[in-house]
Amino acid sequence: MTRFGVTDARLSRVMVAHALFCVIEYSYWTAVLLLAYQEGGPAIAGAVLLVQLLPAALLAAPLGSLVDRLPRGTAVALAHALMASTLTVLTIAVWAGASLPVIVILSSLATIAFALPRPLHFAALPQLASTARGLVRSNSASTFLEGVGVFVGPAIAGALILISGTTTVIAASAVAAAIAALLCLRLRLPYVNAPDGADEGALAGIRLVSHDRPVLALLLLAAVSFVVTGTFEILGIAFATDVLNGDEAVAGLVMGAEGIGLLIGSALALGVTLRPRLLKPVAVAFAAAGLPLLVMVAVGTLPLAMFLLALCGTGIAMSAVAARTLLQRTTDGTVLARVFAVQESVTLFGLTLGALMAPFFVKVFGAQLAYLPLGIILIFTPLLALPALRALDRRAVFRPDVVRLLRGVPFLVGMSPPSLEYLAQKAQWIDVEPGQALVQQGHVNEVLFVVDSGQLALDVDGVRLHVLDKGEAFEESALAQASPSTGTLIALTHA
Repeated sequence: MTRFGVTDARLSRVMVAHALFCVIEYSYWTAVLLLAYQEGGPAIAGAVLLVQLLPAALLAAPLGSLVDRLPRGTAVALAHALMASTLTVLTIAVWAGASLPVIVILSSLATIAFALPRPLHFAALPQLASTARGLVRSNSASTFLEGVGVFVGPAIAGALILISGTTTVIAASAVAAAIAALLCLRLRLPYVNAPDGADEGALAGIRLVSHDRPVLALLLLAAVSFVVTGTFEILGIAFATDVLNGDEAVAGLVMGAEGIGLLIGSALALGVTLRPRLLKPVAVAFAAAGLPLLVMVAVGTLPLAMFLLALCGTGIAMSAVAARTLLQRTTDGTVLARVFAVQESVTLFGLTLGALMAPFFVKVFGAQLAYLPLGIILIFTPLLALPALRALDRRAVFRPDVVRLLRGVPFLVGMSPPSLEYLAQKAQWIDVEPGQALVQQGHVNEVLFVVDSGQLALDVDGVRLHVLDKGEAFEESALAQASPSTGTLIALTHA
């Protein structure tokens, strides 16, 4: 068993493939941006980033729906294979000395391919996890790996470019993508029927957000953080080149410094999201992200620059977790997925807008002062949305008693705070009398039972295997797979 509780060999293969995806997503992207910056400066690099992101933002959803019509295992392997194919063609083009426009077009196709694996990965995890514990740990591990990729990908790209050139970075990314595709072969996951009215559901999500001003304000505030994040690649290259007089390796470190903060912020957000009100944490997190950018105007060394950008990333991560938790507390669970689908589109378009703004900021303010307006935006934008956010915070439903109970369950320890919040929203209190059976052996059980008081007994074939006390949960593989229960759960006392 791994540290993430992954016991199924297929799940282990998928997790390794996701780790490769997280690293190469940022390594090849960094390589192309550095190539564009060397040829035409920040303006060309910004245009390249825009051409990379915009088609992916427009095509990711329809392409994802098309690929998802295949059996889920086939879709995951195909998504990684498409990445490998586009990166292979891009490698050949760079090696042959193709013009920058050709490289940019091919890179844009690769970015579209990169939009497919992530949603398919998270959709496949529930089918691969043999227990609820494995599913929770795999989700947590996947999120952690994405944060690692933000830092490691650019760092590896910068080092490889310095040693052997851009072609090596993209070629290595293609090989890694091919390995990921091979790891995802023969997963034998069945086809998942789309729910009736799926298209109507997507439109309903847009309509819901457009008519709910507080939710719309929160999503627009999140968009601001994505706009700022979208500028970091170009600003990082410009800062490393013009201010630090560094090479590609230095640029990779500057670009990836935010990723360190994302990892730290995700961990620190645990205490924040346990608060009954989240308006203040959201505003404070935005300020914590903006203040280090103000200090960047006086920085001239790599360690201090990385430290400040990591602090900024910490604030952005904490604001993202707090905002997501606030959405979960205030949005009906039946439409929550649609709201998050709208947020995903907002993310991509925010990154695109940031890529468009970055060259302008570098040209007008210079490589160092360009961080100043971004810091001001992060600090003061929440103040403009304060009335709407206050209304959203007032209608939020917070269940700290349920959250505390769930957090005491061992296999839920690795669950992210927003996910735990959502689980608490769906929980129901029930009272049972001694002798009352909650689960019958051989029957399908789709409910997770956690004991708050009293005792429950687990019997298998008439033999008592375990007595559950306060804080313990009834967990078995049948719960994750919706298969017949392997035991009978019965109340020993009033509970």
